[in-house]
Amino acid sequence: MRAKTKYTLLASSIAMIISTGQLRAQESAIDAGANEDIEQISVVGIRSSIASSVARKQESGQVADVISAEDIGKFPDLNVAESLQRIPGIQISRSRGEASGVSIRGLDEVATLLNGRNYFGGASGVSINRFASFEDIPAELVGSVVVYKSVSADILEGGIGGVVDIERTDALTLSGPTIAGSLKEHYGDLSKEWSPRGSLVVGNVWDYGNSGGEIGVIFGVSYLEREYREDLVRNSSATPIEGDFPSGTAPSGAKTSASLNSSPAWGDRERTVYSLGIDLSLNSDTKFYFDSGYTDYSTAQLREEFVWSFNGANTVDADFSNIDENNFYPASVTLSDMNFDVLSMIDDRHTTTYDLALGFETVAGQWSIEGEVSYVNTENETNFHNTRIRDTWTALPVTISNSGFVSQPPSVDFGDFDVTDEGNFDIVQWRHESRQLKADESAAKLDIDYMFDEGVVRSIEAGVRFASLGTSKNIQNNHIFDASGATYGSDDPLNLVEASTWNDFMDEYDGGNFPNDYVAVNPAYLLSRNDEIREYYGFTGQSETENPRDSFDYEEEVTAVYLKANFETEVGGYFVSGDLGGRYVQTDTTADYFFDTGNIDQNGAPIYEGTKSDKDYSEFLPSFNLKVELTDEMLVRLAGSKTFSRPHFGDLAPSLNLNFEQGRGTGGNPDLDPFTATNLDLSLEYYFASGGMASSAIFYKDIDGFLQTSENQETIGGNDFIILRKSNGGSGTVRGLELAYQQFFDFLPVPFDGLGIQANYTYVDSDVPSPNPLLPNISLEGLSDNSYNLVAIYEDDLVSGRLSYNYRSDFLVTTEVAQEGFGQLDLSLAYNVSESFRLTLDALNLLRRDHFEYRAGDKYDPYHWIATERQVLVGVSYTF
Repeated sequence: MRAKTKYTLLASSIAMIISTGQLRAQESAIDAGANEDIEQISVVGIRSSIASSVARKQESGQVADVISAEDIGKFPDLNVAESLQRIPGIQISRSRGEASGVSIRGLDEVATLLNGRNYFGGASGVSINRFASFEDIPAELVGSVVVYKSVSADILEGGIGGVVDIERTDALTLSGPTIAGSLKEHYGDLSKEWSPRGSLVVGNVWDYGNSGGEIGVIFGVSYLEREYREDLVRNSSATPIEGDFPSGTAPSGAKTSASLNSSPAWGDRERTVYSLGIDLSLNSDTKFYFDSGYTDYSTAQLREEFVWSFNGANTVDADFSNIDENNFYPASVTLSDMNFDVLSMIDDRHTTTYDLALGFETVAGQWSIEGEVSYVNTENETNFHNTRIRDTWTALPVTISNSGFVSQPPSVDFGDFDVTDEGNFDIVQWRHESRQLKADESAAKLDIDYMFDEGVVRSIEAGVRFASLGTSKNIQNNHIFDASGATYGSDDPLNLVEASTWNDFMDEYDGGNFPNDYVAVNPAYLLSRNDEIREYYGFTGQSETENPRDSFDYEEEVTAVYLKANFETEVGGYFVSGDLGGRYVQTDTTADYFFDTGNIDQNGAPIYEGTKSDKDYSEFLPSFNLKVELTDEMLVRLAGSKTFSRPHFGDLAPSLNLNFEQGRGTGGNPDLDPFTATNLDLSLEYYFASGGMASSAIFYKDIDGFLQTSENQETIGGNDFIILRKSNGGSGTVRGLELAYQQFFDFLPVPFDGLGIQANYTYVDSDVPSPNPLLPNISLEGLSDNSYNLVAIYEDDLVSGRLSYNYRSDFLVTTEVAQEGFGQLDLSLAYNVSESFRLTLDALNLLRRDHFEYRAGDKYDPYHWIATERQVLVGVSYTF
C-alpha cells in the first residue's frame, strides 16, 4: 500500500509539473517571437552524451573513460553499472538480474567515490560493503561517471583495480528553471509482475548581488519497486558408486549427486533515493557548496527449497552407458532411503544510507584553495526466518536422470511418494536470526594549488585528508534448531503449510523436471505470523543477547597527504603534459571481537573470550601520468603508479556466518594485510570526429598480497562446517589489452546518417597462486579472460535506440567453482512525441542468459544451473 501511494503521489507531481512546463514553454515562445533573430540550439540525446564523454576522455590527464547523461535525469542506462559494463576492461556482477558490482581489469577492489569523496553502502550477508553497491545508485540522479584506470596523487586511495567517481549534477551548470521526470512500469517474465519506478529532478539558478554571484539548487527523487524471480538447481556435492548392479558393474570413478538443492527465489525490492545540492558562488573566484543524499532500500527474498540427500551406498541400479573419460555421472541412478526436506525461507533486509558534504573553492591570485568536510552513514537490519519439513518414510526411493548433463539439470522421480500429502512430512525446524550492521565515516580534507606564470611546471598541488571510519555487526540467534530427529509433529495446527504454486519451475530447461505441486510452509508466514508461531510452539521471548561468534566492532583512522606537480612543455614539436607526485597514507585499525577458545561450559556451550586486535600500516604511493599529443587528433599516454586496497570489512571480521542446513559458512580473518599493485599503462588514442574515437591500450599490474577464498573444514560448537575465508595469496600478475572504436556515420544519406556504432574488446591474463591443489595457477576470482561489447545506435529528431550485446568468457566464482561464459542482449528505444515528451522502451536479457556453474577445472562436474528472467520497461519522460 505504501508503494502504491508513493507511485500515485509521484505521478500527480509530474502531471502538475508537465502542465506548469507547458505554460512556461508557451510564455517562452511568446518571448522568442519578439526576438526572432535570436536562435538557441540545445543538443541532447545519445550523440550528445557520447560526444561529451569522448571530449572529457581526450582532455583527461589520466587513463580514464567517461559516461555522461544525455540530459538532466537521462543517464544512458537504468543502472550505473549497466553503463559501466560497456567500458573496455570493466566486468559486472549481478544480483537477481540487476547489476550491482563492478571489477576493473579483473579486480573488484574498485574505489567508489561520490563527487570525489569516499562513498560506500549496501550490505552483504557478513558486513557493510567497503565500496558502493551500484544497485543503490539511481541512474536518473547521476550527471556523469568517470572511471580512472590510472591515478594521480590527488585521487583518493583504495582501489588497486581503479577508481569510479560518480558525479551528481552541479546546480550552477543549469541554464535556468529545469524540470525532468519519468514514469516506467517494469515487467519480468518469470515473476510475471508489473512494478513501478519513477524519478523527478527540479532545479534553478538565481543571480544575486552586484558581483556576479549565483545560487543554484537542484533536488532529485527516485523511486523503484521491482518484483523478481530466479530459479536454480544446485548439485552441492557428489557420492561415489561402487559394485555390481543389474545393469552392470560401476566403472571406476562413477558417482552421483550426494545432495541436490532446487528452489525458486522470488521477492521484491523497493528503493527511494533523495538528493539535494546547493551551490553558491560569491563571484567568479569563490564558491561554497552543500551536497547530500539519502537512500532507503528494502528487499524481501523468499524461497521454497528442496533438499535431497543421497548416499551412493544405497544405489539400487544405474545406467552407466554414457560414462566416458570426461563424464562420470550415470545417465540415471535409482537409490533407496533418501532424505527429502522442504525448506521455507524469508530474508528481509532494510538498508538506509545518507551522505553529507560541505565545502568551498576559492582562487586568490596564483593560489587555489579547496576544503571539505563530509560524512557518510549506512545501516542495515536483516531478519532471516526459515523452517524445514522432512519426509516420514523410512526407505524413500528416487530415480535421478542425468541424461541432459551437463547443459541440462537433472530430473527426479519419487515413485509412489506423494509430495502433495502433508501427512508424509514432519516439521523438524524453526529458526530466526536478526542481524544489525552499521558503518560510518567522518572526513575532512584541504587542497592547495599554486599556479606558475611560466616554466615547465605549471602548478604544484598539495593536500591533506583525515578520516575516521567505524563498522559493527551484531547478531541475535532466536532459533530452535533440531533437524536431527526430533519433530514438532506432522499436523499443521496453524495452517502454515500450503501447496506450491511453482508449476513452471525451470521450464526453460528440457531437464530439471521436479515436482511442481509439493507442499511447503508458506515462507511469507514466517515473517507476518512470527509472533503467532513463537507463541504456539513455545519459543517465548525475543532474545536480545548478541551471539559472540557473530559480533565485532572495527575502527579505522586514516591520515593521507599528497604532493603533485603538473607540467606542460613542447618536445621535438610535440605538446607534452602530465603530472608527477606521491601520496602517503597512514592507517591505524582496532578490531574488537570474541575468540572461540575451543572449550565448553557445563552446559556444553562454547566459551568465548573478548579479544582486541590493533594493526597499523603505512604506504607511499608514487604516480605519474604523461600525455604526448602527436597531432590535434592523436595522442599517446604513459602512466605508472603504486596503488593499494584495504580488505573488505567482512573479510576482516573474525565473526562467522553459518548455514546449519548446508553445513557451510563464511568467516573473516582479522590478520589480513592490505594488498598493493604496481601498475603500468600505455595507450594510443585517435579522435577523428565529434564522438568518434579509436583507441588501444596495454596494461600490466604486479600484485602483492591479494586476497583469495579457500574452503576448509572447521569444528564449531561440536559441529563440522566447511568454512570459506579469505587469505593473502602472495604475488601475482595481471596484464592485458583493450581495443575500442566508436563513430556516428553522419556522412551517410538520410535516414542512415543517424547510425552509429560502439565496439570494444578486452583481453586480460592473470597468473596467481591458488589454494586449490587441483588448480596450481589460476585466474583471479571474477575475471573473464575475454570480454567484448557491440552496440548499434540510431538517433534522429524523432527516435533513438541502442541494441547492445555484452559478452564475457568463463570465470572463477571462487577458487572451487567456475561459471560458464555468457552474453546478454539489451535494447533501448525512445520516441520523441515533442521537445519535452518522449516514450521509452527498455528490454533486458533478450536472449535469456541462463547461468551454468561447474567445479573449477571440470566442466563435466556441474554445480549450479540458474534460470534468469527477461525484463521489459515501458514509460514516459518529460524535460523542461
